[in-house]
Amino acid sequence: MQGNIINLICNSCSCDKTEAREYLDSELQYLHELQDANDLREDDIEAACSNLGLDLDYQEYFIQRLAGA
Repeated sequence: MQGNIINLICNSCSCDKTEAREYLDSELQYLHELQDANDLREDDIEAACSNLGLDLDYQEYFIQRLAGA
């Protein structure tokens, strides 16, 4: 699924795969920081999708990554 997300980010952000991975990693790092601070909210995951140009259907991807899956 990550490869698909990378391609979607490339298309929505007009960037290459390296930049798309950096954007995705940055959003995941931020969500992990919020989670560690016990300040993670559902709208933070929605914002990550929006920031990357992803449909909200991809929230599950972020939830799984935060859960360590």
